[in-house]
Amino acid sequence: MFRDNDISASRNAKKARPGWEDAERVIYEGNLNILILWDTGRAWRKLIGWLRLVDACRDNDVLIHVISHHRTYDPRIRRDRKTLIEEGVDAEDETEKLAERVKRAFDANREQGKPHSRPPYGYEIQIDPENPRRTIRVPVPEKAAIAAEVITRVAKSESLTSIKKDLIRRRVPTYNAAEGLIDPRSNGKEPQWSTQMLRKICLNKAYIGKRAYIDNDGREIVVDATWPAIIDEETFYTTYNLLKDPKRITTRPGKGKYLLAFFAKCDVCESPISRMSGKADPMRYRCHDKSCVTIRMDWVDDFIAHLVCERLARPDAFDAIAKPKEETANLEAELARLNAEHNEALELRKKGKLSLLALSQEEERLLPQIHEIERKLQPAPLPQVITDLRKDALGNKVLILTRWLQLDVPARKDVVRTLFESIRIRKTNAIGRVSKEEDIAAMLKYRVRVKWRKE
Repeated sequence: MFRDNDISASRNAKKARPGWEDAERVIYEGNLNILILWDTGRAWRKLIGWLRLVDACRDNDVLIHVISHHRTYDPRIRRDRKTLIEEGVDAEDETEKLAERVKRAFDANREQGKPHSRPPYGYEIQIDPENPRRTIRVPVPEKAAIAAEVITRVAKSESLTSIKKDLIRRRVPTYNAAEGLIDPRSNGKEPQWSTQMLRKICLNKAYIGKRAYIDNDGREIVVDATWPAIIDEETFYTTYNLLKDPKRITTRPGKGKYLLAFFAKCDVCESPISRMSGKADPMRYRCHDKSCVTIRMDWVDDFIAHLVCERLARPDAFDAIAKPKEETANLEAELARLNAEHNEALELRKKGKLSLLALSQEEERLLPQIHEIERKLQPAPLPQVITDLRKDALGNKVLILTRWLQLDVPARKDVVRTLFESIRIRKTNAIGRVSKEEDIAAMLKYRVRVKWRKE
């Protein structure tokens, strides 16, 4: 007896069928007189496979007994062979109908924002008290607070690595640890937090009560979900944009301990600036590839800090970062055109001059374009750390500088990446050592070339 219980026989099957493969081998070897099946659909729900089986039984003089039919078929007889083939057609058609129903229900659920698959960290599945036949996704207070904390801390430019270490130190259980799941590759050790886990939390729109999915055209669609949010959208999208920024360096040599390392560049050879190796005191930046330039780290860091604080104290600090007026005008014109087309289609439908199908096709074409332009027109949220630096400090450079000095290096680096397009270090034009303050200031003004964003 060969078994393959709980293994699909349809074209959508993902698992191998070792039991069925053994049965087929016995048939082809001619070592079987009769094949007994519970139902024809349990052999194959794919027509080509079923036909191959029927032909093999005919060629090797094997009878087919189907328990659910209470009958034995002889595939050598034309009438029995025809019946068996029809059974194969019905079995495959039944599979296709079931797949259609499942896909239709799946599509409807995602468009309505209903949950699917395992809930993310911070949520759990419960029976709906209003309808015991349904399940709902609800926040778990302790875990939801951790997820919200992670997103908020990243929005304030705290690094994923430091958050990971803090959660491990506090012995906060991961998703799998809380569920009692142990990775077999971990040799029985309790799962630990990783930066990948935290990044997944920070980019998951489920935490703002949204369900995101990719449609058939490869576009991301975001709809309101049926579960509550655990973090506000402003904080979430600050974090989301920070982690998705293409200029963000996700692996930083030097562990992000130096303000300009691998952001500033050598003005001679274009290679990045890094900390000079060795035990030099005071520490220095140098050209990473060819050592074209070197410069004292504390002087440059202080120079950049004063530039940043002066800029943040200005009322127009972010005017240069905003989208160019011409680009904004073009986007607004295109948005107006698309909205006019959509409104015209709605009017034609009201007058009965446009079918429901045609309206649906027009909306399928127009709405994604409208949503994309609306997204582009929204101002990109600034890192939370910049908002905190400027709070109640407009025109007060000293207060902003005091707050700057209290930030850790990753937070300062986020500010620098936001404000500066580039920072380049030139070769020195001075002869001998520079020691006087006015000489140091002049030297830095010449050697440190900064370009603010959109300048």
